[in-house]
Amino acid sequence: MQLKLKTIQGIFIFCSAVITTSFFLLNAVYAQNAISLSITPPLFELMIQPGKEVKQIYTITNDGGDTILTPRIVYFENLDEEGNVSLTESEAPEWVKYNKNPISLKNGAKTNFNVIFSPPIDTEETDHFLTLVFSTGEPVDILDQNSSLYKTEIGTNILITISKDGSPKKQAEIVEFKAPRVIDSLFGKIEYIIKLRNNGNSYWKPNGKIISGAETLNLAPLNIISGSVRKVPCIENENLISCELKNKYPIGKITSSLEFLVDDDPKVYKLEAVTYAFPFSLLVFSLFLLTMYRLRGIFRIWQRRK
Repeated sequence: MQLKLKTIQGIFIFCSAVITTSFFLLNAVYAQNAISLSITPPLFELMIQPGKEVKQIYTITNDGGDTILTPRIVYFENLDEEGNVSLTESEAPEWVKYNKNPISLKNGAKTNFNVIFSPPIDTEETDHFLTLVFSTGEPVDILDQNSSLYKTEIGTNILITISKDGSPKKQAEIVEFKAPRVIDSLFGKIEYIIKLRNNGNSYWKPNGKIISGAETLNLAPLNIISGSVRKVPCIENENLISCELKNKYPIGKITSSLEFLVDDDPKVYKLEAVTYAFPFSLLVFSLFLLTMYRLRGIFRIWQRRK
């Protein structure tokens, strides 16, 4: 009787484990299939003359479950100095034309989505920072009940410059180019902070570098939108990295120079930063050894007198 009871308990535990495992697998599979969308291109940059028309084709791919997408195009605004943005409730101008009807997209399907840009002849010469957003329709959870858990949005930014002659005003300001004032030449590091402001009426990318002795660091060519300040990292092999010197530092004065252009504008922006390097750790260690040596001598003299 006890053996049968243990057998029944074992079967119950096994069945429970199978059911539980199946439930979590179902959750994982459903969560994976619920939302898996992609859109190309991820960024569209356009300079257009008033009175002209340009059509851009986007491709939306659905690798998840069947879904209904609702498109909209709204303005975005700068959020911080890291380049993050936030969407606003302000819709794109009327000359940005697209089909606002919901799109039904089945699993594994893809579709093209057209956006037409046709600013009137009297459109002001300024930038428009927009985001094309696709929102899922009715969110569904694993129990087919309404839920905010799997509701999602996918978007792509649109940077538009309105210019009559193709030469919009671009102006930069170096807000900060900072390096450590003093470092330990043996163990310290020189890492730069670069902050640039766009004072013009059109976005641009910095094209430049930091030069320190025989070492050169390349600035990342990131978009800086008009009226904003952005912290600019460096780039190496297409990877964003911190602007940090790799070479060992000599003793004395280290002068670093920041130089960059604004896109193809011939004006060169420059600023220098100075760092002083000394072997503080070696000095402290030497003082420690000297102190120990002197204490040892004093102790010997004291022992002799005793």
